[in-house]
Amino acid sequence: MNLMTTTDLDAEIAATARAAALAAGAIAREAFLNATPADLATEQKAGFFDIVTVTDKAAEVEASRIIWDRLPQSRILGEESGWQGAGPASWIIDPIDGTSNFASGLPFFSVSIAAYYEGRPVCAAIYDPIRDELFMAESGRLTLNGAPVALYAKGLADREVELLTNAPYEGARPTPETLAGFADVVDSFRAVRRLGSCALHLAYVAAGRVVVCYESKFSAWDIAAGLQLVQAAGGIVHARDAEGAPIGTGHDDLSRVRRLVVAQKGFDYSGSCLSKLMDHGAL
Repeated sequence: MNLMTTTDLDAEIAATARAAALAAGAIAREAFLNATPADLATEQKAGFFDIVTVTDKAAEVEASRIIWDRLPQSRILGEESGWQGAGPASWIIDPIDGTSNFASGLPFFSVSIAAYYEGRPVCAAIYDPIRDELFMAESGRLTLNGAPVALYAKGLADREVELLTNAPYEGARPTPETLAGFADVVDSFRAVRRLGSCALHLAYVAAGRVVVCYESKFSAWDIAAGLQLVQAAGGIVHARDAEGAPIGTGHDDLSRVRRLVVAQKGFDYSGSCLSKLMDHGAL
């Protein structure tokens, strides 16, 4: 690997990300379409609202195997396994983003893989195995199933667009402040959708299917790949830490991001209700 040029190395990492995402997705698709009780049996992690299935684990193992087979000097952060391995290449994997949808029989979930080399973002893949859609960020460009994505503005203000968000979140009864924040977005946007996969939310913004997304409860594996997609598409990213201060979204920042807005270029963020929500909201 040391003999590779940067271009060759990036290409190998991207090819590996693609192969890992497709392989993990094939496991998830097979289990979903030919579900057995064993495939969909759930275990609780943080509570009844945070679950894992045997398929999540199997998909993560397969993605990790492919990465280590091709690029042994890799360290991998998997949602189900934590950090493993060592080397200059870093990977962040969510084997099934949208596990509750998957376990319930709702066909809206994805495999999410982001890759970095010595902290530099190299590529990202989000794969929807049910629709067979592979969103890739590579060499500063966004593709869908290998073809460039053509974007056009569908609207630039709250009243003109739909908002994707998974808020308010399960696991605790919403406070009056949280409900007030949700009321603000319902009152401001043309429509509000809670689809259950943060990674696909970000991919849909990147690909121009939706103009804007807001999230405030996630882990690094939920957003790492999607952020690369949005940035490759020229979209805008606003991130805040736990104190509400602006923060970057690089490899070393991801674990400290607590609030996130991503949008297509040109969206009127300063005039959006989301700008206030990011600074002061409880949603």
